[in-house]
Amino acid sequence: MERIKGCIMGKIYLKTKFDNEMKMEIPHSVNIANAMYGFRELGAEIICYHKIDEIYDRVTREDIVIDYIDQCNSIFFKFGIIPGIPDYPEVLNPFLGRRIWKDTINSISRNEEKWSAGYFVKPRRNKAFTGKIISGISDLVGCGNYSEDYEVLVSEPLDICAEWRCFILYDEIIDVRPYGLLLDRNRKSYNYHYDSNILNSMMEAFVSWEERPVACSMDICVTKDGKTLLVELNDSYALGCYGLASIFYAKLISARWSQLMGVRDEFHF
Repeated sequence: MERIKGCIMGKIYLKTKFDNEMKMEIPHSVNIANAMYGFRELGAEIICYHKIDEIYDRVTREDIVIDYIDQCNSIFFKFGIIPGIPDYPEVLNPFLGRRIWKDTINSISRNEEKWSAGYFVKPRRNKAFTGKIISGISDLVGCGNYSEDYEVLVSEPLDICAEWRCFILYDEIIDVRPYGLLLDRNRKSYNYHYDSNILNSMMEAFVSWEERPVACSMDICVTKDGKTLLVELNDSYALGCYGLASIFYAKLISARWSQLMGVRDEFHF
């Protein structure tokens, strides 16, 4: 993937908040804290802030902003960049194990056959709402917007027993972290393990994708019938770390920010 060469070491802008009990500034979330430790180990210059407006005009292409998705997007938009990767790249279709199609949230809410079918529905736009199974009209609460008819991805539901996040950096998996218990403690997902041969096949398909990101996560699962399947891909510029070692988390963020901004990844070593 071609990049524009850069020679300026950028700053790391990191969102913090004041903790009234401890009477001190702390990172705004666990993920942001993990990124802070990683970039500190890498020797980066870290500048703290509370609101994105405080730094918006100062951020350059060489800088990295550690914040939530919408705030990061505002920085990308400033430079005319629209980030994003497909949840289900075509090269990974053989690993889906279910049908997936496009619809709109209003179309679903108006059609009882759709909202009662038990399909999994997620927004095409990042985090417009949290993806969920829609099996009744009450499940639509919180999914709509008065002024916007969201485009959504609809899929047949999977009977998932365990889930993992595979962190990909420069075409290599650097770690695989379980997260199924975070979503449902009743799953007892520690009793299951993915098929490593299937995961290796997924990676072979991934690296054949010409437009692949240099850093992302590939979420996988094991279903009740023992299949190892792809859940979805996630961009890594503002990604949950799920216990990934801090230095690798920082490198993951840096790689993707650099690719999107078209500059050299100063922490690719």
